[in-house]
Amino acid sequence: MGKPYDKEFKLQTIRMIQDEGKPVAQVARELGINDNTLYRWMAEYKRSRQHAFPGSGQLKPDDKAIRDMQKRIGDLEEENEIPKKSDALLRERPALIYSFIHEHRFRCRVAKMCQVFDVSRSGYYAWVKGRDKQTERQRRREALERHIRRAFLDSRGLYGSPKITKVLNGQGVHVTEKTVARIMKELGLKSRTVKKYKATTNSNHQLPVQENVLNQQFTAEAPNQVWIADITYIPTDEGWLYLASILDVCTRKIVGFHMDERMTKELVIQALDQAYSLQRPCNGVLHHSDRGSQYASHDYQMRLRKYDMTGSMSRKGNCYDNACIESFHSVLKKELIYLEKFQTREQAKKRIFEYITCFYNGKRIHSAIGYMTPNQCERMYRLSA
Repeated sequence: MGKPYDKEFKLQTIRMIQDEGKPVAQVARELGINDNTLYRWMAEYKRSRQHAFPGSGQLKPDDKAIRDMQKRIGDLEEENEIPKKSDALLRERPALIYSFIHEHRFRCRVAKMCQVFDVSRSGYYAWVKGRDKQTERQRRREALERHIRRAFLDSRGLYGSPKITKVLNGQGVHVTEKTVARIMKELGLKSRTVKKYKATTNSNHQLPVQENVLNQQFTAEAPNQVWIADITYIPTDEGWLYLASILDVCTRKIVGFHMDERMTKELVIQALDQAYSLQRPCNGVLHHSDRGSQYASHDYQMRLRKYDMTGSMSRKGNCYDNACIESFHSVLKKELIYLEKFQTREQAKKRIFEYITCFYNGKRIHSAIGYMTPNQCERMYRLSA
């Protein structure tokens, strides 16, 4: 039986496919959802809204290959005349002679051409050996540049040389961070992340608070043992958009999140409901948050008891007690929010949904989990269970 995805999750997924132009198969792979499930969601959305989505374009036939072949035939016919006209020019520079011999080595004997141009065969073969070494170095350099560019683009221009190096090493490309840093500088590839961000919630209330059970022990032996929750806010031209997130300490995965224009207890409750619905933790989860009124509310605490979770809260004014989730919100700000300007809350919702579900959980490597992605880390524990 599939996971019970809520209405907003389905709508955001469909809008991401429609507005971002991503293939359904790619989105399904990134979200870990069956292709047929996404197609069924899209069909249901189409029927209810009477709106058809544009299909992918058809590739047009191209006769470029034929034109290239015709051009090459003409080039070969012209090259047949080169040996007849080259002697006077090539005698002036040995490097040109060796290049000419190498180019025509399959049409004429090397020994005969060396005799005609009055150069030694040993000199020619020494030139070939040096040329091959230089060509091989150039090929390796060009291949490494392609790997670095691809890793940089896959990271959306967010990774610096340390993470690019880890990605390439993980792909079997053996290269040092110093080399990657030098090539990135030469290619003009620079991480586009900006300043860090810190947000706080209101803890000035008379509601009861939980003890700090977690006590900055940001480790867990398996997924769904320790979750950390927090709220942050995103500026748009329409006003603030509030995001409530829940992070699994073991995998660093965002297991639940919800966005709204108001910072209410319903905001955090819906994030918790989504996390529980998708993860279905078997044993009691240690749930840690700050002392914000939303988390201390009676309704939220009742929900924790319903899900058999143990509550834990940070000490007053100590941001380090909630460091993991604050770090995620800082990364979100640096890698997305401060790099774009959102005109509407809906626009911000779409981009944040795509960032969390596809990029952060599915593609972004994390040093705390051995430079794996959160989804990879979670799958590893599932396979070993």
